[in-house]
Formats: sequence, C-alpha cells, structure tokens
Amino acid sequence: MNVDQMLTHISEQGYVCVESFVPQEKLNAFMPEVYKRFERQSFNGTVGYVDYGDQKYLQWTLSVHPEILRLYLHPTILECSENYIGTPVHLQNYRIYQNKPGLKMNWHVDNKRTNADLSSTMLLDKGLVAIIYLEDVKQGPFQFVAKSHHWAWKDLREVWNDQVSSFEKDIVTFNNKPAGTLILFDFRGIHRAQPYFSGSPRIAFLAEYAGTESPAGEPIFLEASSLKNLTAKEQQVLRFGCVPSAPTWPIPIDADQKHYIRRTAKSYIRRLFRKMKEGY
Repeated sequence: MNVDQMLTHISEQGYVCVESFVPQEKLNAFMPEVYKRFERQSFNGTVGYVDYGDQKYLQWTLSVHPEILRLYLHPTILECSENYIGTPVHLQNYRIYQNKPGLKMNWHVDNKRTNADLSSTMLLDKGLVAIIYLEDVKQGPFQFVAKSHHWAWKDLREVWNDQVSSFEKDIVTFNNKPAGTLILFDFRGIHRAQPYFSGSPRIAFLAEYAGTESPAGEPIFLEASSLKNLTAKEQQVLRFGCVPSAPTWPIPIDADQKHYIRRTAKSYIRRLFRKMKEGY
C-alpha cells in the first residue's frame, strides 16, 4: 500500500491498517531491550517502566534503542502525516506501553490539549496517531469507530461511553494481527483498546503527530548520541528549541513521589515474604 492509498483510506474511513509495516528483523533488534525495561520499575535513577492503573509506560522511550527513534521518524508515517494535516508536523506525544488484563479504557478522542493539571481542553485540530503492535495481538486489540473523524470533533467532547449504541455498528476491531502491524488514524475519531481479562499484556508503540498550529505536546527526552545524524526535518519533528505545552504522562516528572515510594516499599516487602515462604 503506497502513501496515496493510505491517505485515501484515512480520509474516507478515518484509519488505515498495514500489516508487516515493521519487519521482523527490526523488531528483533529492539524488543529484547523493551522486554528488559518492562521487567523493572523506574525508581530513584533506575530506568524502566512507570506503572499507572492497568497500564505500564516505558520511561525515556526515545532512548530505549536507536531503532525505536528511527521508527518515530519513519519517512512513510511522516509523509502521510504532513500530507493529511497539510503542514509540517511535530511529534506531540509518544509511548511504548503495555495494556494489562482488566483495563477498561474509555471510548475517546485525542484532539485536545493536556493542561498542567492533566485535565483536557478540546481542540478542532487535525492530526494522526500511529499505533504499531510490537507483538502478535490476539486479545485486547485497538478499536476504531469508522468515519467518526467526520463528526465527533464537532461536539468538543473527549469521552464517548454514553453514545456507544449510536456507533456500535461502525466499530472496527483490529484483532488477530501480527507484530509489526501499523494502524494510522485521525485522532479526532473515536477509539479505545478493547477490554480483556486474562492472559499476557498487549505491548504497542504510539506516536501522535500534529501540525504547526497545534500545541507542542509533552517534553521530548533524547540520549545525546542520537542527535549527531538528525536532519533538519527530523529536528523539526522532534521540536528542537520548542517549549513543551504539557507535562509528561502518566506522572509528571516533577510530581511528588511519596505515594510511589510507599507503594514500591510495600511491593518489596510482599516479595520478600513470598520468598521466605518458598524457602528462597
């Protein structure tokens, strides 16, 4: 599928799905480090994941592996975003995350500004989100309401749970898709992760691209060695010189950490007692 075909499908349906977008050899290059970091919680200088409800988010996502940074700057994704939005684009938000069993995500849209207190202000801006499955997905898949990008933005509302009966027939579910599958969608469209209640977490990559008139988004953190070969366009996508408009998600980096320290200590004590019962 070429860029023109992708853009046509997004314009008409609000999304496009491309299997095998990321080759297996690319996944093999960076997924071992992704798995390693999902095994350790970020705490006091240890870089791993941030736990939030039924989700985990990698910390310092763009610095996990060079191939991950290249994926956020993928020429096809950038070309689609620029042509669809109609202006140069920047990376507004970014994640590698796990959805754990039990997650009940709201039906929602993402055309919004995230404020300092993590509340949302709805906007009319046009943008694209790329979701890439980093493992084969057989449960808890991404779901999108086809053609909702044509009308949902007019209501200036983020959450749509109370309207499911009106759009249920238009829900597209991207289940049983292989690792490396790309779903590129208009962030004004209604979407969510389908709930599931057993099995392993679903790991995915997310990148949100917005135009020059849109808010800058969350802070972007890069490892210094990754800066040497960036083109001028890539620097612009990564917002060099721009001040962030939103805090980090899910927990702002300057937030009070006392709650998380207590929770980490309790977790450590539980593990210690479990080992004692097992006789180490």
